[in-house]
Amino acid sequence: MSKFREWLSIQVAKHPKRVVLVLIILFNVLFITVSAVVISSLSLQGTEKMNFFHAAYYTVTMILDAGCIESVVKDIGTTGVALTLTCLAVIIIGMITFTGAVIGYLTNVLSAFIENASAGNTRLYLSNHTVILNWNARAPEIVNDLLYSDNKETVVALVKSGRDEISREIEERLHLTIEKENAVVSKKAESMSFFARRRYLKNNKLGSNVTFIVIEGNIFSQKQLKDIRIDLAKAVIILSNDPSDSADEDGGQSGEGNPQAVKALMQAADIVSAGNAAHNQNLIIEITDLWTYDIVQRIISGKELGGKCNIVMYHVEKFLGQLLAQISITPEMAPVYDDLFSNKGAAFYTESVQTDDEIGYIRDYLSTHTNAIPLALLPHNGKNSFCYVADNQKSISKTEELQNPGFSVKLNHAPSESKRVILVGHNSMVEEIMNCYEAYIACHSRDKEFSPLKVSVIDDPNSIKRMDDYRRYSFVEEAAELDIYHIDKTFEILNRLLFNTSEETSILILSDDTELDENADASALMYLVYIQDYIKEMRRKNPGYDKKRIKTIVEITNPGHYEIVKGYDMTDAVISNRFSGNIITQIGEKESIYDFYKDLLSYSPSQPGGQSKKPQLKKVSSFFRETPPPCTAYDLVRAVFEASVSSAEAPEKQYPALVLGYIKANGETIIFSGDLSEINVSLEAEDKMIVYSDFGYYSD
Repeated sequence: MSKFREWLSIQVAKHPKRVVLVLIILFNVLFITVSAVVISSLSLQGTEKMNFFHAAYYTVTMILDAGCIESVVKDIGTTGVALTLTCLAVIIIGMITFTGAVIGYLTNVLSAFIENASAGNTRLYLSNHTVILNWNARAPEIVNDLLYSDNKETVVALVKSGRDEISREIEERLHLTIEKENAVVSKKAESMSFFARRRYLKNNKLGSNVTFIVIEGNIFSQKQLKDIRIDLAKAVIILSNDPSDSADEDGGQSGEGNPQAVKALMQAADIVSAGNAAHNQNLIIEITDLWTYDIVQRIISGKELGGKCNIVMYHVEKFLGQLLAQISITPEMAPVYDDLFSNKGAAFYTESVQTDDEIGYIRDYLSTHTNAIPLALLPHNGKNSFCYVADNQKSISKTEELQNPGFSVKLNHAPSESKRVILVGHNSMVEEIMNCYEAYIACHSRDKEFSPLKVSVIDDPNSIKRMDDYRRYSFVEEAAELDIYHIDKTFEILNRLLFNTSEETSILILSDDTELDENADASALMYLVYIQDYIKEMRRKNPGYDKKRIKTIVEITNPGHYEIVKGYDMTDAVISNRFSGNIITQIGEKESIYDFYKDLLSYSPSQPGGQSKKPQLKKVSSFFRETPPPCTAYDLVRAVFEASVSSAEAPEKQYPALVLGYIKANGETIIFSGDLSEINVSLEAEDKMIVYSDFGYYSD
């Protein structure tokens, strides 16, 4: 008996629901048995011929439906009192102990099942999905970009808290994107005939192809990580905390490193490198500081993963800082990168190749393909891949029987012009922005007298003090204090920087990412109001002033503020979190493209001649010796490439140029997408070509 009590106490402690269910079943079996014995043994009128099994059956039917008592008590006037009372007792007690107990138990089981499923305590049976560990402001853009994927996508996010809020945020985000994209498609179809419009809408309307699951739990739990099947996921994305989560009272960062992300990486890497895990998984971790970068490097070098998974470090501040710097120097690149970094429209894709001859491969490829533009050879982990611009992965392999179009052009190699950037405000990427400016100048510097870039900073006193007045950057001409409540002082600075110089000038307004979520972009939008009001007033006083010489770029973190910014003349909005989310999505789908992005966003003065390949803008009148006649996009791409490599220079001194599209003088941006042989191009002298080539060689 003591052993039974010990066993029972253990079962009650470990499995209380199971014990309750067993007791309910045992009691009701015993109760029905006793009731059947009593009813059959009374042998009263109406039950003389009723055996035990008949009595047991009628007992159950009476419990489930009290009206079934008529099967036993056929006439209340002639039936004995004992049988009637027995039947009534069976009905009352049975309804409580059988029906009531079972319903109550099942209700609790179902509630517990729903609760466990919501908490992530149930196992998912998925494969080839995307897993997001942790959550920050960039995460919604990762999910949103998957809307443009050609495949059905499943995303599982494991977060510490806020499941309902995150689910609602994503649902609204996807709905708004679909609504916005379909409004554009519907507008384009308005002028079409009925059947053409129906066909166009069917082929081009955006639908929801993303299944999004949020699970609230512990991102460090091996069980929960296995339950969401990260071992079979195509990509596992580990996100860092937002800067606002660790900002101190002065707006600086209160702590170094991100040990939580590192711990999550170690847990995830251990699972995805197991023998039963999928091969070639991409494991991306956001890096926001040098300490995390160093320790992740040690993890990569110390853990031999073979072909099981690829760990990629996405340095948030570095990538975004370089991107903001490039766009501030060449504002027209904002819509170009917005298109190319997304799955929407033309995008970057990679494919394995068996060649080491980049120029020869491009020439051969262009002679038989019209649906993609080859860009660069990418050596990675002992294998070679090629990067292309295309609509989708399938477009890369489409071949055509093509003839040499006999179309040719002649190119110029003009020197670059000096530009000016005014940096307003600050964020966590300021140092990376400055480092990118420094590399840009190093790539361009031909002599000590020529300055390709002049930079001025306007910011609050505390931020300028943290940057030591920008003294270590020789190209910063001035670091002026901004007082948002005494804006007249800022107007004096702007007047000196904008209207007493002849350079093309960009104003980059930064959004303070250390602000709390409810204040996101608040300071950047206030700066925009003041600066645009000032520029508008100065243009009114100087009617002959060229308004195209000044371009304002506003960094925002919340996509909901995009339309606010676009309401201002000559102003572009850069949604930094969207760019970051799109890049992470692209790396998750094709890990080999990571090296391509690194080269694309950085300037490399250490390379021979200061070259690094990236898209650049070239004015038609300076890029070509003569404006090309109307032609197809395919003719133009092939002719520019041949003109760029047909010189007598040695192969190592040839600089292939690939045309990706162009920007009209009115600001309309055209990125070549689809079958290039069906795209008609008509260029004018003031249009700007979007050319992918070695930076610094084909410069305006």
